Amino acid sequence: MFFYHPPTNQGTIDALGNIYRSLRAWKFYPTGHPTRRNSITHAHSTMLALLDGNTLSLSCSRAGFSFPDGEKLKDSSNLTSSLAYELLIRRVLKITFMRDLFPEDLLEFIKVMALHPEIIQKMGGVDKILAEHGVRTIWVNEFDLSVISDQRRQVESRGIIPQSLDEAESIEDALLLEEEHTDQEQELPPEQRLQTLLERLAATNDEDIYALLLRQAICCADALKARDEIAAVFPLAELLAKHCADETRRPAMREFDRFALEQLASGEVFFRFVFELVESHDGLSKNALQAVLNVGGPAAIMLAAEQMGATHHQAARKALATHLATLGEPVVPILLPMLADKRWYFIRNICVILGAVASSDSIPGLTACLQHGDIRVRKEAIRSLAKIGGRDAEAALIDILRGNNQELYPQAMASLGGIKSKRARAELLRILCAKDLFLQSLPLKLNALAAIAMIGDKQLTPYLVEMLTERRLLAPGRWKQLKVAIAQCLGKLEDASALPALRAYASDPGDLGAACCVAIDLIERSGGKPDGRT
Repeated sequence: MFFYHPPTNQGTIDALGNIYRSLRAWKFYPTGHPTRRNSITHAHSTMLALLDGNTLSLSCSRAGFSFPDGEKLKDSSNLTSSLAYELLIRRVLKITFMRDLFPEDLLEFIKVMALHPEIIQKMGGVDKILAEHGVRTIWVNEFDLSVISDQRRQVESRGIIPQSLDEAESIEDALLLEEEHTDQEQELPPEQRLQTLLERLAATNDEDIYALLLRQAICCADALKARDEIAAVFPLAELLAKHCADETRRPAMREFDRFALEQLASGEVFFRFVFELVESHDGLSKNALQAVLNVGGPAAIMLAAEQMGATHHQAARKALATHLATLGEPVVPILLPMLADKRWYFIRNICVILGAVASSDSIPGLTACLQHGDIRVRKEAIRSLAKIGGRDAEAALIDILRGNNQELYPQAMASLGGIKSKRARAELLRILCAKDLFLQSLPLKLNALAAIAMIGDKQLTPYLVEMLTERRLLAPGRWKQLKVAIAQCLGKLEDASALPALRAYASDPGDLGAACCVAIDLIERSGGKPDGRT
């Protein structure tokens, strides 16, 4: 059986995410609120564009959605996995969206999903409710299109059509409207009303009252944001961030908090104001700032990165970089194009973030930064490649040692040592054994030895022993310094085959003898025999 795969997984993730947003808006806002209508309309348009004349089938599990062939949808925002979980607890394991998805069908599906799972089961399950309400273009727990076609004909023969959006939103909830718009509250300025609401939000444990108070708080916040009084809504952001992070709170209330925070943290003006006050006493706390970034999406990431490049305060740049890195892989496709920026310090910060996220998708961009004109950018790119690791990053670091830019050798060797790259053996040995009568390259050779010790590659022991026993007349002080480092490296390799050579120099009265004695002790304590056997 053929199953449709949309052109990109991200398009599927976005469309399903919009359905989940509309579900939250439907449960959060009262009848008639424009956000309910807008979210349903937007979800329908994005899903219809995704279908593009095709029928889409998906499986649901605790891990999220997957295609019928088993390919999983990886969503770092967790919106689709949340929707899949909501379906799963309502005993929906499969869902099929028909190519002619009707807006009233999507609305009815959202209304059914807003019901408590126990109520749904008492009514016979999601599939029975959808069929009874006349839904024709969304089917659950069925992939077979021939079965779906037969069931659709049965539904259509009954002549039942779900409510349209206009019909569903025309019924006013007089009680809620009365509660939300009392004369007393309208007489107070928005900042005073918000302060009163914050006190009630902090104290109430009733879910219905809490949702009502949140709606009122968001209305006050919108009024303050419209007057450019952004700082006045910071206390609400702090409270919502605190509640979102409190795992002792009931899941439904935390879901309200997350949705309200999404509504609050919107608009370019809001984000620019927030990011300009990073590391300021007047700004949001670190936890609240992170919560705002978490719900802000790509627009917030872009604006935070722009502010990171615009600010002259190093502490603010570092803080924004840390917050962006905490978001993980969603920042990568947004930040990678910014590596073409002309500001070296901005590119360096982008490299820091990409290294902290450690996504393999960043490797090509970071590799290109190895050719940047500023060595500080090149060194940061090396560090980030080492943090990412893997064969591609390792190969990029080894290529540095094959090039002529010796300024980067120390950083590259330290990074290769850090990731214990045995593939770097040949290049490290080449640098170490390169002919240099007067040892002008001693610092590089010392770096190579440090990397070899970190890697722990005993295959290099014979070469090290040969260098240790080799006699040199020129630049004796430098050669002795190199031999001390070789002895230290042999000790860290813990290879018993080096013991005879080390003992030959252990009686030396200087630093070399001391280094050999320490190395002998390390090897013997690790299991090496006094005669050089293991």
